[in-house]
Amino acid sequence: MTIKTHSTLLLLAASITLAGCQTTEIVPPKTTPQYENIRTMQAEIDSDGDGVLDDIDECPETPPNVVVDAKGCPIEVDVGGLEMEFNGFFPPMRNQLPDIYDAVFVKVAESLNDYPKANVFIFGHVATNEIDKDALATLGFDSLSRNRALSIKNTLVLQHHIDAKRIRTYECSNKILVTDTAFIDPSFEKLNVKNIESKQRRATLMASSLVNDLMNLKYKSDIQRYGEYAKHCKPFE
Repeated sequence: MTIKTHSTLLLLAASITLAGCQTTEIVPPKTTPQYENIRTMQAEIDSDGDGVLDDIDECPETPPNVVVDAKGCPIEVDVGGLEMEFNGFFPPMRNQLPDIYDAVFVKVAESLNDYPKANVFIFGHVATNEIDKDALATLGFDSLSRNRALSIKNTLVLQHHIDAKRIRTYECSNKILVTDTAFIDPSFEKLNVKNIESKQRRATLMASSLVNDLMNLKYKSDIQRYGEYAKHCKPFE
């Protein structure tokens, strides 16, 4: 009995010793700060919600629902816009339009006032039969082309108060004929504008909310409308 009891005591002591050697996994409390995650989130903050992160946003307080550029600054969107074309036809060797166009200018000015940021391009033309020695000696071929464009500009600025800074003038010589698709005022028939020369004696006004520079046309539709003018016409002030 003594031996058995001693053996039992040894087994109990060994069991207690092994129990004391077991390790317990310590789980960190849920409240432990996750510093690395916080730093990552701070680098990706977009405070005004415009889609541009704060660290590169040059306009950090953009109002909601405003279109912004890559720098986070608002850009203006011209909804609808204006595309307008008008041809005014001159008597031979003249640079003043007939009074029949007075009503047309009122409508043109109204459209330009409705779209105050639209740009205006005016192209002066001359007829081939106006280019001769007498014309060059008395009035000047270039002057006639330019003065026709300036006549349209002055009418808009002086009589209808359109800002001159919106208007750009060009001389096109006799290189561009009026097209069938161009908007022709009803006075076209009244002025008996039928032959080639009468169609060349004109100034063309084109206004656009989208086109700013004829030398930098971005879209196919703009190239179709303005490409020939950009190629053949020279700007002047």
